[in-house]
Amino acid sequence: MKNLGKIVLHIPAREGSKRVLRKNMRQMVGKPMIAYTIEASLKSGVSEHCYVNTDSEEIIRFVRCDYPKMQIYRRDKELCSDNAKSDYFNADIIRKLQPDILIMVNPVCPLIEAEDILNAVIAFQQSDCDTLITSCSTRMQTFCDNKPVNIDTTVALAPSQENKLVTTLNWGITIWDANLFLKRMDEKGFAVWGDKMLFYDIEPFKAVKVSEEKDFLLAELLLKLKD
Repeated sequence: MKNLGKIVLHIPAREGSKRVLRKNMRQMVGKPMIAYTIEASLKSGVSEHCYVNTDSEEIIRFVRCDYPKMQIYRRDKELCSDNAKSDYFNADIIRKLQPDILIMVNPVCPLIEAEDILNAVIAFQQSDCDTLITSCSTRMQTFCDNKPVNIDTTVALAPSQENKLVTTLNWGITIWDANLFLKRMDEKGFAVWGDKMLFYDIEPFKAVKVSEEKDFLLAELLLKLKD
């Protein structure tokens, strides 16, 4: 089991959002959507260094008023454009705060809970991976661009349990070895793909990711049903 050292957890939440306007601060079952990720992160207890990584004054005011234990990391505007890659803003916070381990919890996955974050950290610690990314896996018949991925359509349909496992990443929680992240950035110019990756499955309903309006409505419905 590896020693994790200094852990920094951050929630990236830039101001701009085109497909779902102001989605981080949009009301979802009585509170802004980002509140669910903040509460899960603080409750997980995995780090005393928890930040909302943002350029939004509205989000900053909300966090300081409602969640004083959550710290603010002010992201530079050039790292908040539509073209700003995750590699860059994660490298930025690593260089500034110098953690050994960086955890990113995605605010557009509001059904992630504290236990999911804690269990992901334990799985990371117990493995030899340098990168953990949450995922959902299936053996159901899967196609990409109308071509079969995990089945052979030239033979009779086989029981689904015989199919190859297909994994879809949702990025609800991502954990990196921070030093190796920066090393990849320096050598390759990108870094989110680790050299030893662990895809960590979470429950499909927790993996709902708010990218479009229909996703927001689904997440909101699931939260209502959970209560």
